[in-house]
Amino acid sequence: MREVLARSRSSYPSLSSAERRVADALEAAPQELLRLPLKAFAERVGVGEATVVRFCQSIGYDGFRGLRIELATRALVTTSDPLSPVSPNDDVATITDKVLRSGINVLTDTLATIDKTAVTAAVDAIAEASRVECFAVGSSVPIALDLYYRLLRLGVPTSVTTDPHMQATSAAHLTDTAVAFGISHTGRSFETHATFRYAKAAGAKRILITSYRGTPIGELADIEIVVASPEPTLRPDAVSSRLAHLAVVDAISVALAMKDPERADEALLRDDTIIAEREVTR
Repeated sequence: MREVLARSRSSYPSLSSAERRVADALEAAPQELLRLPLKAFAERVGVGEATVVRFCQSIGYDGFRGLRIELATRALVTTSDPLSPVSPNDDVATITDKVLRSGINVLTDTLATIDKTAVTAAVDAIAEASRVECFAVGSSVPIALDLYYRLLRLGVPTSVTTDPHMQATSAAHLTDTAVAFGISHTGRSFETHATFRYAKAAGAKRILITSYRGTPIGELADIEIVVASPEPTLRPDAVSSRLAHLAVVDAISVALAMKDPERADEALLRDDTIIAEREVTR
């Protein structure tokens, strides 16, 4: 059940207004979709049967029957209770519990829904690239910095740019052997979208980590890695998604190291020596 809801949340921004009504109904009471036939469910939501079918197809299923089968199957193995929204009346202990559980859930949902073929393609593209430029703005900057640091430690020619003007200039000077790697939770950040447009014009391959499907930046990406969107319990929802973005960066860096273990070990050993020289000892 969690996987179905995760797919619905990640597709939500790209759905039509009528399809969003179906998504909202699914989020509020997924059991209704299991209990009611197509016609009755559509009437309950207040949309046409075709809209329900389009919604099912929009989030990756063959149709209403396919989604019902998936939902029923997942419901049999669901063990976690849904989180209630964070409330001003919650004490610190309760908020801590909800925040941590939200993080666990988004990682679990990402594991179930992530396109591992896209992750593989990203690793291959980085391994073959002459250099990798990391781009992000706002709350996605820490993930881009982490990506930059991990690639740097593996000996990959890389840089990170966060100033919007420098991003655009840097992207415009990329070559067709380079990779522009963008991080955008919403997939709609103006600066990152502009950067990808310049990178595309320069012929560079574009990789994106995001939380939503069908976004403007995603349309410009050659490789799009979509993590699960969290349950609507926290605001902003980027809080939990950031953990999934970092986990994907971890997966990419480890997989990249395993493609050439000897080179990776040599680079990491050299860095470990440098880091050890900067440790404070008694």
